[in-house]
Amino acid sequence: MGKNHRHQKQLKSEKAKVKLKTKGSQSLPKGLNITDASFKTKKIIIREQLKQQDETQILSRRKLNIKDLLTRLQHYNSSIRQDAIRELKEIISRNSVDVLNIQLNILFKGITILVLDKEKAIRRESLKALSFILASISKDQLLPFCDILISYLTCAMTHIDQNIMEDSLLFLDILLQYCSVPLANNSHKILLYFLDMISKLRSQAQPGRQLTTNLNTKSTCMKWRIKVLNSLEKFLSAIVYHQKYLSINSSVCPSKIYYIKDEDVCCPIYSPISLQICSMDFKRDEFQNSNDKSLNTYTLQRYIDSLMPLMFDSWLEASPKSSNSTNVQLFISAEAAYLLKCITSIIQSIIEYIKLLENENGTSVLSIWFRDNFQSAFIKIFLHEFPYIQQKYNSRTKRSGDEFASQSLVHCLEQNLTLCYIYIWFTTISNNTVIRSNKKNAKIDFCNEIMQFLTDKLENWSNNEAFAVGSMVKVLNILFLQASAIWYRNKIYLGKVLKSSIDTYLNKTKKDLQKHLFAILKNIVMDHTLRHLHEEEVFKEFIKTLPALLLKDTIHESTICMLNKVVLQYRQWLQKELEENYDAIIENAKKIQILESGNESDSRLMICNLFYFMHGQVYY
Repeated sequence: MGKNHRHQKQLKSEKAKVKLKTKGSQSLPKGLNITDASFKTKKIIIREQLKQQDETQILSRRKLNIKDLLTRLQHYNSSIRQDAIRELKEIISRNSVDVLNIQLNILFKGITILVLDKEKAIRRESLKALSFILASISKDQLLPFCDILISYLTCAMTHIDQNIMEDSLLFLDILLQYCSVPLANNSHKILLYFLDMISKLRSQAQPGRQLTTNLNTKSTCMKWRIKVLNSLEKFLSAIVYHQKYLSINSSVCPSKIYYIKDEDVCCPIYSPISLQICSMDFKRDEFQNSNDKSLNTYTLQRYIDSLMPLMFDSWLEASPKSSNSTNVQLFISAEAAYLLKCITSIIQSIIEYIKLLENENGTSVLSIWFRDNFQSAFIKIFLHEFPYIQQKYNSRTKRSGDEFASQSLVHCLEQNLTLCYIYIWFTTISNNTVIRSNKKNAKIDFCNEIMQFLTDKLENWSNNEAFAVGSMVKVLNILFLQASAIWYRNKIYLGKVLKSSIDTYLNKTKKDLQKHLFAILKNIVMDHTLRHLHEEEVFKEFIKTLPALLLKDTIHESTICMLNKVVLQYRQWLQKELEENYDAIIENAKKIQILESGNESDSRLMICNLFYFMHGQVYY
């Protein structure tokens, strides 16, 4: 058997260990036998939910008051800021009256700054909270804070962060809904920011602007331009609405300034308006000096000169490429259709604002400048493929592989009607006595194309197209009441469009358009300068249908006045109808309901006295 060396190994390992030698009588070093009491203490923090709160305070679901939540809005942690704005929004939605009457100032200061927050969720929550506040307060309460809101809006629209700039359009939509008047007063500043969103300045050698294409966002350039132009269209509509409001108020009580150089001369002043004592409310916006803030003629002209080429270039990028064949109809995509809607609506708003300014100034210089600079480009770029049709794809049928089954056509009705309005307006400008065609061969007359389009739409009008009633009414108004004289002078006859309008009015199934067409036809009857329309045979047939209005249950006061004028001017046209319904009209005049009548008895006598030229009898 071999020897076991385990014992020897253990001895060697023991000898290798370090031996600690201690002195038997030595004590511990000084300081090691003392207890160190230099320790730190920490406060016991009671959470906010466990604190005792005043019963009169309004608390959130986590027992936080408004002051605590406003403090948390400035916290460095985005989650805490987001939770705070959500709880603050809940408090405002539940207790809007109690909260806003006392703490409106600090709420605006604390919430509005979050519009510039780097987190998207916080920005959206702050916009919702602002919407709750603006919807719950009056205009008088909002007026002192409008400058603050507009300042943050301009900061957001010019922010270096593309996401904040994009959300500024949502902020603008909220402000347009609740404080459109202050925005309209500051329009000369805000309008420029729309241009900066989609374009940049060229070099000094080449003045003007060019579209930007290098956007660091997930959306395409076209989608971004659509968002910007859509917001611009809403903003321009608000400006036009505000200007109409000011024009109406100024026309009710116009002010005139008379300058007399010689003080010794007494000059009697005659005015058709009777003088009266008026109470003045200094809190109203109309009495504020807004001359520096208004969008005057010069500012508008410079802005239009920059905006129009950008919109033309945007449409050239989105429009379909024309082919060599002349009979091929090109279709546009959904994005292109929406872009066309934004561009045409913007041009229409510009035209309406130009007309308002020129009515005040009594000149047509701006409209002539606009026509001379942009009419040719408008016709070349937009009317070359008129009318436009949108091609829509169905995702379900597209998967089956049948391309023809997956396509459906959507007529761009509003876009086409607005294009008609713009072109007709170009022909109504004072010194434009000759209607020009800018196509190369001049074979296709745009006026005939527009009349054919309007005739087809009126004859095939559907109740599903009620959304476009306003656009159709605007086109017919400007065509019949403003452009008809110039069109007849150029041997362009409007008989077909007038006949389609009358037939559509007589068609009782098209109720959404019927009352608007009657208002247009009534204006044609009352305007004696529209002699070319009065000479149309279809106009004579319309006059013969007017006595039937006296047999209905209700009639408007203005309709009675129109009938009196018709009897005086066109008695031979409707004499037969009046004689056949004489007894029924006289009997119905006793019980018919007259709308907006100052004196019903006089209005009923007007109906009866329509027969004075027939038998010479006067009713008292």
